[in-house]
Amino acid sequence: MRPGKFKPYYLYRFLRWKLGDRSPLTAVAKITNKCDLQCDHCPWWKRDIEEYTTEEWCNALEKARKKGVIHLILEGGEPTQRGDVDRLISHAKELGMLVMMITNGVSDLSNHDPDSYWISVEGIGETHDENRGEGVFDKLVVNLKNNPQVNRIVGVTINKRNFREVEKIASFFSPICDGVWFNFMYPYQDSKDIALSLPQQKKVADEIINLKSRYNIISSYSYLRSIGKKKYKKNCPSFLTLLVDVDTSMHQGCTVELIEECRCHLCNLGCYGELAQAMRLKKDSIDFLKKTAGFKSDKLLWLK
Repeated sequence: MRPGKFKPYYLYRFLRWKLGDRSPLTAVAKITNKCDLQCDHCPWWKRDIEEYTTEEWCNALEKARKKGVIHLILEGGEPTQRGDVDRLISHAKELGMLVMMITNGVSDLSNHDPDSYWISVEGIGETHDENRGEGVFDKLVVNLKNNPQVNRIVGVTINKRNFREVEKIASFFSPICDGVWFNFMYPYQDSKDIALSLPQQKKVADEIINLKSRYNIISSYSYLRSIGKKKYKKNCPSFLTLLVDVDTSMHQGCTVELIEECRCHLCNLGCYGELAQAMRLKKDSIDFLKKTAGFKSDKLLWLK
């Protein structure tokens, strides 16, 4: 093994992919379905799947690392609902993975030690609380302000409830976090019909492009400019993502397929959208991957 910086490492993996390697870069680990909130458009907390033990999850992380994963995303449900989440974080780091935790921001961010937090935001004040519950917005704002020492990305999934608040969200959160990321809701069949139409998404994406120079928006130009263009399954690098489900079963590829039949032409999910642009060697999307992984400098990675 030898050390390498993020961009050279990514190029090394890119060359392997171009030569036919299909090893994943990122693992999305749904370590629990439990959540202290019950957002109506989220399908994940509604599933009834038994949680597996700490040891079984540590074994799953080891398998993911052997497959090539360097970036681990812990999510749920709400990952802080697992009492052993710190053990899973430390084990992943011992394996050489960078750890990001997606959270609703209700719990104190100083309680855990991922490389990066991704705090889910749906809007300002009442817009956020309409779906998340009364007082949730104020709690996450306090947690953001009280924890400047951690890398905090605010993740906003745009839908019919919040698309008019894009600039308001960017203005409010830019000073109190390390970046605001906008992407678009996938129209899950059980999503209460709040996903924007494709023309609406294109209009909002253009608005965000115009706002990027004024606010700390980390959504890449390459991703935002792809909104509204035709998308095909064959062009989606979904193999870069390994989903580790609550029962530690592994599925490499599109996560939507675990819930329902995917409709690629309607998909502007930022996870695959940014990866698709990074696979085209778009520098801003590669920078996005670096930023969300918790890099504040060219931290060393280990090449496998």
